[in-house]
Amino acid sequence: MHFRRTLTMMILSFALTGHYLSQPSIRRHSSAASITGQNNDVFSRYKGLVDRAKVGDPTVDFVDLIAAYWDIEKRPIASERPAMVQAFNDKDYQRAVDLAEKVLDREFGNRNLHTVTANAYRELGDALKETVHRNWAEQILNAMLSTGDGKTLQTAFCVQSVNDEYQIMSHFGYKTTGQAYIVSGQIDYDRLDGTEEKTGNAVSLYFDISRHFSRCVKNKK
Repeated sequence: MHFRRTLTMMILSFALTGHYLSQPSIRRHSSAASITGQNNDVFSRYKGLVDRAKVGDPTVDFVDLIAAYWDIEKRPIASERPAMVQAFNDKDYQRAVDLAEKVLDREFGNRNLHTVTANAYRELGDALKETVHRNWAEQILNAMLSTGDGKTLQTAFCVQSVNDEYQIMSHFGYKTTGQAYIVSGQIDYDRLDGTEEKTGNAVSLYFDISRHFSRCVKNKK
C-alpha cells in the first residue's frame, strides 16, 4: 500500500514538473528557448502527429510522436504551465484541465500529465474525456514498451523519465528494490533491480535514458 501511494505521488510530481531524469549528464533545455530556423520543420512534424492523434488517427506511431518531441532541440515551455500546476495543487479541476489541454499541445508525449488530466476529468464527471486521456497514456506506455524488452543494454526500453521506469516495472508486476546508473558506448542507462511480486524471483530491467528516440524508432519491436 505504501509503495502504491508513493508511486501515485511520483506520477503527480513528474507530470507537473516535466520530464527530468536524475543523471547530471542528460541535457536540459532552457525554458526561455524558442523555436527558430530548421527547428521549425521539426516542430511542424511533431505538431502534425499530435493533430492526427487528437482526431483519432489509428495510424499514428506513438514512438514517432515521442521521437519528434525529443528531436525539437529547443522546446518552448507552455506559458500556461505554472498556472496549471497551481490549479492541480489547488484541486481546481476545471481550471486544471483547461490549462492542461493547452500544455499538452507542447507535451503530448508526457504520459504522466495525460494520467493526472484523466484523473481531473474523473473528478469533474467527464467520463469521455477521462477515457480519451487514459487511452493516450496507454498508447505512450505501449510505445515505450515497443522499443525493447529491457533484458539487456542493447534491448533496453527507451523512456522519458525515471517515473516511466518505475511504471514499467509495476506494469510487469515487479517490485523495485534498487537502481544503478550505467554509461556504455556514450549512452546513459538505468538498471532497476527488483523482485517479481507473484514468485519473489529476482529481476532486472534496463532503460535507455538518453532520450535518443530517433534511434529507438529504428530498434523498436
